[in-house]
Amino acid sequence: MTDLRGRYRRMNDAFLREKANRDDPRRPFYVAMLANETYEAYLAEVGSKEVMVEGYQQNPITGRMEILYARRSGWIADA
Repeated sequence: MTDLRGRYRRMNDAFLREKANRDDPRRPFYVAMLANETYEAYLAEVGSKEVMVEGYQQNPITGRMEILYARRSGWIADA
């Protein structure tokens, strides 16, 4: 399991803001990524929240899954 501790930096603020403004079930995860600077604070905010995204095979999606996806995609990086 990937350890999510410490600070992260947003590599693409504009894209994260765009995702946070979309009408999408994952919106709260992106709002939290923008509002926080550490993985611990982000995970404390989204907690065990799960969302269902129509058409996705990997449902439900959790906040942990989404921040790992953002990190793999290069939208955030460890500070």
